[in-house]
Amino acid sequence: MVDQWTDAEQTQLYFSAFRLSSNGMAFFSEEGLFLRVNPAFGKQIGYPEEALSGKPWEPVVHPDDRKQVRRMLEDVANGTVGSQPFEARLIRSDGTPVRCSVTAPVVPGPNGWPASLFVQILDSDAPSRFAAPAPGRKTTRERDETSSDSLYRTLVEQCADVVSKHDLSGRILYISPSCRVLLGYEPEELIGTNVYELFHPEDLTKIPGLTSPMETAPNLPLISYRIRTKNGGYVWFESSGRIAGDEHDSENGQTVICISRDISSRKQTEQQLMKTNELLQKISSIDALTGLANRRFFDERFAKEWRHAMRFSTPLSVILLDIDYFKRYNDTYGHHDGDACLQYVAEAMRRAAKRPGDMIARYGGEEFVIVLPVTDGRGALYVAERMRSEVELLRIPHRGSAVSSYVTASLGAATMIPVRDVSPRELIIRADKALYRAKQEGRNRAIAYDEE
Repeated sequence: MVDQWTDAEQTQLYFSAFRLSSNGMAFFSEEGLFLRVNPAFGKQIGYPEEALSGKPWEPVVHPDDRKQVRRMLEDVANGTVGSQPFEARLIRSDGTPVRCSVTAPVVPGPNGWPASLFVQILDSDAPSRFAAPAPGRKTTRERDETSSDSLYRTLVEQCADVVSKHDLSGRILYISPSCRVLLGYEPEELIGTNVYELFHPEDLTKIPGLTSPMETAPNLPLISYRIRTKNGGYVWFESSGRIAGDEHDSENGQTVICISRDISSRKQTEQQLMKTNELLQKISSIDALTGLANRRFFDERFAKEWRHAMRFSTPLSVILLDIDYFKRYNDTYGHHDGDACLQYVAEAMRRAAKRPGDMIARYGGEEFVIVLPVTDGRGALYVAERMRSEVELLRIPHRGSAVSSYVTASLGAATMIPVRDVSPRELIIRADKALYRAKQEGRNRAIAYDEE
């Protein structure tokens, strides 16, 4: 398909692929100069693009690898090199090394051109090409379009990314051979088909121009999406594009040139990191012994519920629960059984406060706190009594209790409609006063705060 295009169309495709690619690319010549450098290459090794073009390549190649690069260039010049690439190291501006793959071009240059090599930066998942003109020859900007086409076509044919050309409807006009490795298709199987038919249905909204007008700027936004492979699976692609051609040209019209790379590994890492962060966030908010929210999470959640209740003028209730004579329980049965007792009580509290918005937290030691959004005083006392009953029904023996032969709990409940001139702490203080009364009146009971 590409061979049927005009020289200008081919050059436009190859040049766009070279400039748009997020892989660092450059050409090396046997004379020791950079011939062509794309923007990503300079960025990935820490030098401005203009500081490299036409300059010696040896300073950016690791000293131990220069001999091997020169040897391949000599083989290319003599026509004896194979296509097998080798790894070398480049040196960034900060002195750190970066791995690269060095390859001899599969497309020969025109007569009179110096031998050149193709380089891909492996550590950045980016290709790079090194080459430069021989002394006394024309600079790269002075070479003719045929020479440029040869260089850029080498890039497209060897680039690990997928280079493709589409019309504005998404029909594939050209796709590079790398689609065999990344998607499992031969180029001929895809040319003429609509690329959007391969998109994951959930990612179709990301297509520029499908749900909103096509960008008028030459460069299209970078997008990531899932694309179907020949075996029916999906891989994650990231594509950048550029609109080429003249919209007023009725014969050829505008086309889109895209560079796409497989980012499945990166997406997998991102998803794993997201899961890990979620787990770490959960761990940092949970009391390890009981599985309830910890004091830190309670403080954050209570402040949020206070603001919400104040905004909508709804009642907010808090219950404080304390296990009766828990110190004596530990002294009698030991801390191992004491930990088990806390876990049983936590489970009993969960059974009594089942609404999705209710929150139970370990407040400290054997004391727990319950936050009940949109709950009046009557409702709070009902929940408190249910919790007291659930704890008692556990029937955990407690020889050291002065209240019962089983573990019991005392609870204090308080309710407020938050206002701006009252501190959220006031609601906790009221629940604590109610809890104190419950203990004073004999324990194993639930008491509501009474302002009298």
